[in-house]
Amino acid sequence: MEQETKKKVKRKISKKALVTIIILLVILLAILGYGYYYFLTTTALIEEKEAEASELEPDTARVERGSLTNTLEDISGIVRSSQSVYLYWQTSGTVSDVYVEPGDQVKKGDVLAELDRSTIDPSIIDAEVTREQAQEKLERLYTSTLTLEQARTKMVEAKKAVEDAQKGVDALGIVRADWIELGVKYDDYQRSIAAYEEAKKNFDAVKMLDLDNVIRINALSRMENAKSQMDSAKAQYNWYNGEAEEIDIQKADAALRLAQAQLDDAVRAYDRIKDGPTDNQVRSLQAEADAAAATVNTAKIIAPINGTVAEVEAKPFDVIAYESASAAKNKLALRIDDLSSHYIDITVTELDINNVHMGQQVTITFDAIPLREYKGYIVNISNAGVVEDLTVNFDLTVKMEETDDSIKSGMMADVAIVTEKAEDTLYVPQKAISVAEDGLTRVVHKLMADGSYMEVPVTVGMTSKENIQISSDMLSEGDEVMLHKVTSLLNSNFTFSNMFGGGRNPMMGGGAPGGGRRPRQ
Repeated sequence: MEQETKKKVKRKISKKALVTIIILLVILLAILGYGYYYFLTTTALIEEKEAEASELEPDTARVERGSLTNTLEDISGIVRSSQSVYLYWQTSGTVSDVYVEPGDQVKKGDVLAELDRSTIDPSIIDAEVTREQAQEKLERLYTSTLTLEQARTKMVEAKKAVEDAQKGVDALGIVRADWIELGVKYDDYQRSIAAYEEAKKNFDAVKMLDLDNVIRINALSRMENAKSQMDSAKAQYNWYNGEAEEIDIQKADAALRLAQAQLDDAVRAYDRIKDGPTDNQVRSLQAEADAAAATVNTAKIIAPINGTVAEVEAKPFDVIAYESASAAKNKLALRIDDLSSHYIDITVTELDINNVHMGQQVTITFDAIPLREYKGYIVNISNAGVVEDLTVNFDLTVKMEETDDSIKSGMMADVAIVTEKAEDTLYVPQKAISVAEDGLTRVVHKLMADGSYMEVPVTVGMTSKENIQISSDMLSEGDEVMLHKVTSLLNSNFTFSNMFGGGRNPMMGGGAPGGGRRPRQ
């Protein structure tokens, strides 16, 4: 009984295994059939594409000379002015005047709008008085400075007068003639003395006569004439001999003493004011005037920069309720933009950040300005990245080299950054490059005059879209080189494993082998 039971179990197991084997064989045959069908259809498709490529693609291309560039493209940013200033009311009151409109050009310091004086806080009026008083004090300080300069000038002039007076005194003792001429003057002086004494003697003899006596009158006249001639001769002799008259000496001394006294007065006047207002005094008064002016200006909107009025919110009769402790205190009055230059803020990923640098050239286009291309350059690069959706981005700022009325703040701009550039270089299509039998050397096949191709080693450089930079002593501009068909290269990548998804199907797209990011050309 037990043996019969074991035989039945074995029979049952054998039937299940047989069914399983049959199912597996059917599946295997189906897979092999699909694989064979896939292989045939894919091969036919490749052959069809090769035939099309043979008809469309040229067999050769010329070696060209020119410029190659690589750019980061598809970067967008928003245009902004070099500076935008939002001006808010700083006190309560009623708007009395608004002096500008959007588009007006303004200069730093221009008053653009102000509040009615009758509606502002009295402390602002008091500040205006304080400002005027501080300015008056400053003016007096500046006047004292002017007086100091005047006192210094008078002191210098008085010193010069003393020097001139001293020269006058010193000049009285100078001998002005030689001994012969001086002897003549001395003899003239002695004769005049003798003539005077003779005339005096004659007058003494008749001086007792009546005053109206003719003899007495004549004698007196001759004596006075002799005295005058004697004094004149003495003066001439003394002048030539360097001997001054007492009166001349007295006059010169008096002039010197006067000049010295005037110099002393000038020095004392200068000393009194030379230690006038200090720098600290001036700075203190200036700070007081500036603080008061700042308070007064809270009732005004004043342009802090040169620019263009971009927005005007203030209107006459607006009531401004300013509360310094409230978030609602920021009541916008105007906005001013400096439109002398425009900037564009953009971002690049961490994969591209090391390809950009300060001063790098960029090209800028606008959808709103078709058929125009602008130039610019990078003026700022962030040193810290920002993570957004698992991507690290870095902020850049581009300054436009040129601007016009077509460009408006807020426009969307497309920026292309030139990351690599080669000037005056030889280049060929990338399809002209192949690898030599050693597996290392890059070569092109140069078309010869007899129709054959010669393998020419080349050194490759940068790539730009479909072209690649080359250098070789055996190639020149205008030479023809062979182009390798793209589809023939696809054939070499096809394997039987493609039909199971184990490799990249060249006809079905997909990423580059090995994954990674495709470099931007």
